[in-house]
Amino acid sequence: MKKALFVMLAVASLASYAKALGASDPNVGCGWGSDLFAGKTDKKLFALFAGTTNGTYTQTFGISSETAGCSVKGGWVRNEKKQAAYAEVNLQKLSTEMAQGGGEYLNAFASLMGATDEASKKAFIELTQEKYEVLFPSANTDSATMLRALRTEMLANPKLATL
Repeated sequence: MKKALFVMLAVASLASYAKALGASDPNVGCGWGSDLFAGKTDKKLFALFAGTTNGTYTQTFGISSETAGCSVKGGWVRNEKKQAAYAEVNLQKLSTEMAQGGGEYLNAFASLMGATDEASKKAFIELTQEKYEVLFPSANTDSATMLRALRTEMLANPKLATL
């Protein structure tokens, strides 16, 4: 009896967890269960199966790989890691090009930061040059500090706040 109760509680919590994350099916969330039981989740039993399947690590995999109907808005979490890695590896070149107001590394960084069209790239590059002293307050500024300051400045800039 205790075992059955435990299993039912586990299934219910996994299904609600899947629902809370939401995505391809608002009733069961995203993951392979949503794909496997697509179109059948209007019936409670299939919704339970889909939610349970999603909750058994398939949803975690789907979210981190942006597959199985799962996505993080704009891939923000993964993009943030790419931005941090790029900034760390190319910090000296970015610092030089931000001070100069342009360059190959800064253009690539602008794209990583979400500035994909010409107008937003131009605004991004102008911002980095205008706010250089804020982005690099000392000669020992690390990439994480620069990125935090850059994100703050981008949020304060109407042309870049939505990137």
